[in-house]
Amino acid sequence: MEKSNKHFPKPTTAQAFTPLIVLVICVMLAYLVFGVYPHIPLFFAVAITAAIAVFWMGHKWDVVQEGMLKGINFALDAVLILTIVGILIGAWIEGGIVPSIVYYGLQIISPQIFLAATLIICALVSVFTGSSWNSLGTVGLAMFVIGEGLGVPSGMTVGAIVSGAYFGDKLSPLSDTTVVASGTGGVNIYDHIKHMLKISGPGFIIALVLFGILGSRFAASELDTGQIAEISGAITANFNVNPIMLLPLIIVLAMILKRVPPIAALSLGAIIGGIWALIFQGADVGAIMNSMDNGFVMDSGVEVVDGLLSRGGLQSMMWTISMILITLMFGGIIEHTRMTEVILEKLLSVAKTPMQLRVMAHVTTLILILTVLSHYLTHVLTCRTYKHAFEQQGMHAKNVTRTSEAWGTLPSSLIPWGPCGVFVFGLYGVHPFTYLPFAFYILATMAISLIFAIIGFDVAKYEGEPEVDVDSDAVYAD
Repeated sequence: MEKSNKHFPKPTTAQAFTPLIVLVICVMLAYLVFGVYPHIPLFFAVAITAAIAVFWMGHKWDVVQEGMLKGINFALDAVLILTIVGILIGAWIEGGIVPSIVYYGLQIISPQIFLAATLIICALVSVFTGSSWNSLGTVGLAMFVIGEGLGVPSGMTVGAIVSGAYFGDKLSPLSDTTVVASGTGGVNIYDHIKHMLKISGPGFIIALVLFGILGSRFAASELDTGQIAEISGAITANFNVNPIMLLPLIIVLAMILKRVPPIAALSLGAIIGGIWALIFQGADVGAIMNSMDNGFVMDSGVEVVDGLLSRGGLQSMMWTISMILITLMFGGIIEHTRMTEVILEKLLSVAKTPMQLRVMAHVTTLILILTVLSHYLTHVLTCRTYKHAFEQQGMHAKNVTRTSEAWGTLPSSLIPWGPCGVFVFGLYGVHPFTYLPFAFYILATMAISLIFAIIGFDVAKYEGEPEVDVDSDAVYAD
């Protein structure tokens, strides 16, 4: 077990909240004023937060560095997955897998049903795999490229992709975030999912209706069959397209369904992609390895096709990985030096009535995901902090776990400086603020959750005695 941070002195309110103010200022200045990527502004926020810990709070540098490393440790699995996804995408384009998916998709999916179909397909994959990231990196990518070929605005397409991916993830007992939220709240996972479905189901229906309405706009316009023919022709001219090209996708999805760890499944998928490129596309080993490393470069002479298929590679994920590492350094410092603990205590002290407690749980969860930038740490801190307070007010802990999922997991893909938002941006090149207005499921479910909290609707009752709290150092248990 790692060393506890309980022997550290608690920071003052000013010390605890100053890093959050610094973070917001740095990010907003970067995006709104200077128009630059947030990597360096976030690094400045990390540096200032470290200085606060050392010079204002009196911590030694070793404590600050330990916090950074703990923060990064929460995302090591994500970093590995990102690395392999980049390699896989490059291999799958070189191997003709992605081009074949796009080719067949353009033949069978019409623009008017595309967004609704994307929502449903991504939801199904997430439900059965238990991972929004698996859905985003496989069928999500394929649907994105198909949408580009159909002329659907990229913001709408990515909005449908993330909506479906996160809906499925929240209803799957295989989802790691679902397991962590229910587990830290002491709630049976199936009870948690059923309670989540009461807000998640209406959110999905709203999203399906809205994407259907958006799709009707494309039905009223003329389908650019000339562009589709041009894209299809360029693909068949440069790749061997046939149904066997879809086999690697089926294999990877089957492995994930069989609970093969994502890192192993995606790694094997990347290797199969390279074999497919060698056997079916006639690519040499050097070209395959270059696509895995630097991404595939399409040079068909058709601009839209070159833009669609020039992507992927290990190096394409370095932007995303570096952002994740910097942001989690920040989250690690404020958590390890107990700034987060003080923030939570101050927020909790404001809630005097059951309604205020429910609303404050929403606010706390959002603040945590915006700052500590880790699903796991957000769920652990929210559920452990509010579980007993809810029970003392006669409310079941599954109200807390549902809140933690609705306002912790769901909005994570909409945060430009968070790991999930960065992951989506790295995959599709679409900024979170671009697809945010079209993330209908996420926005609707968050709104429903907050409305239920305010009016007291569907609040599960607790009739037992509150459990004795356990030491929160378990967050750092091996």
